[in-house]
Amino acid sequence: MAHDKDESIRSIAHRLWEEDGRPDGRDLEIWLRAEKLAAGKTKPATKAKAAPAGEKVTTAKKAAPAKKPAAAPAKKAPATKKPAAKA
Repeated sequence: MAHDKDESIRSIAHRLWEEDGRPDGRDLEIWLRAEKLAAGKTKPATKAKAAPAGEKVTTAKKAAPAKKPAAAPAKKAPATKKPAAKA
């Protein structure tokens, strides 16, 4: 029985992973979502109708990466000492 449950979660998690664009590093998040779906605690996200066979399926574009903050202004060079006056 536990094997069937794990297999169901694995199948759901794989589907979610593909729907999310096969992201790296989000395996735990996706697995937990799959567990909730398998347990019936949440409803699956609604999806648009599947494209007919032979038609190209497009996915949403990923968000642009965040811009890096502007560099701090350059520090001024330390003041140079003037040579001591001769007496």
